[in-house]
This record gives sequence, structure tokens and C-alpha cells, in this order.
Amino acid sequence: MIDPVNIGFEDDDLLIAWKPHGMLTSGNSNATFRLLIQKLTQTAAEPCHRLDFGTSGWVVFGKHAKAVTAMNRAFEQRSVNKRYVALVHGTFPTSMDIRLPISGQSAHSRVECIENGRIAGAGDVALVEVHLFTGRTHQIRRHLHGMGHALVGDDRYAFHDGIYRGKGLFLSAWCMDFAHPLSGARIEVGQLPGKKFTKIPFVHRSGFEKRIHLSSQSW
Repeated sequence: MIDPVNIGFEDDDLLIAWKPHGMLTSGNSNATFRLLIQKLTQTAAEPCHRLDFGTSGWVVFGKHAKAVTAMNRAFEQRSVNKRYVALVHGTFPTSMDIRLPISGQSAHSRVECIENGRIAGAGDVALVEVHLFTGRTHQIRRHLHGMGHALVGDDRYAFHDGIYRGKGLFLSAWCMDFAHPLSGARIEVGQLPGKKFTKIPFVHRSGFEKRIHLSSQSW
């Protein structure tokens, strides 16, 4: 029995599906998101990018080699707009432009605060939205940690007293838009990041779900 998978878009070339947190995008495991999608679609669909094990969100799959190559090129050229939502430790300013190098390479993130609040077990926290202008490994986690706002639930880039146990990483790639690399059609997908976010009282009151519909031009 294959668990239901939320498909945001599908045609003969691409499939965009929502990866839950706590699952590898691909790899040697027999329980990867890649294998789940291949079983579901009965195709040799391949992911064109990856999300971390603890990150939920949209993953684009190519159904054939031409689509995979074209989509990979779109990611390399930074023509795919991905927006992330995250919960971070501390009180966050209105916005933050981060340009801390990662592994000797330039890296650029833009972070906007949606709402500041508190949660039991973690104290002051903030709900933020992140837009990446580069794509370095663990860029969001490393940039926010470097600015003193580690992600809630992050056990790798964390402060010794700042790990929020039991709920996993509070990071989700919740919105994506781009031009189809073969047809040119505009594709947009968006979804709330799950109950672990939405059941937090101050997050629920913030009305952050309206941001799914904000144009990427706001950046």
C-alpha cells in the first residue's frame, strides 16, 4: 500500500510532489521519496534537486532524460523561485539580508519576519520566510545560525541550549514558481507546511497562509 502523495503539478515531462519531513529525497535507502514517486507513477522519474531529510516541501521530478537535463539547467541558472518558511530562535528583525560565505563560496539569503512569538520549550521564536539567491549546502540553516537565529529543531547547526526536541526541523519549501523548461508555461505550487507549524498559537494567529499567494516580485 503506497501512502497518498500530494501532487502539485504533473504533465508528460515533470511531476512536482510534496516531500514530508523525515524522508530522504534519494539515496541508498529503500524508503526514499524518489522510490515512492517511481512506484506511484510507474515511471523512472528522477528528482532534479534535493531537500534535506528534515525539510518538507515541493520536489520537482523529471519523467525522462530531456526533462531532467532541462530542469537541472533551470536550477543551475537560478530561474526557479523557491520560498521557504521556517521557525527560528530569538526575536527577529523586520528583515535581514545575509551574505555570509559558505565553504569559501559567496552565498546570499533574504529573510523576512512574518511574526515574533513564544513557544513552550524554546522561548522567544520567530516565523520567517526565506528566499535564496544562491544554492549552497544547508544555506538557510547555516546563514540563520551564523546570524544568531538557529532553526528550531536543528540538531546540527544549533546552540548548546537551543535544541527543541521532539518535533523535528521547522523548515519547509512551501512555495515554488518557474517557467516550464520545455513548454514555457508558468508553473506555481504552494502549500501550508503542516500541523507542526499551524498548530502553534502565535503562528496560527499571524495569518501567514496568505503569503502563499504573494507574488515573488515582492522580493
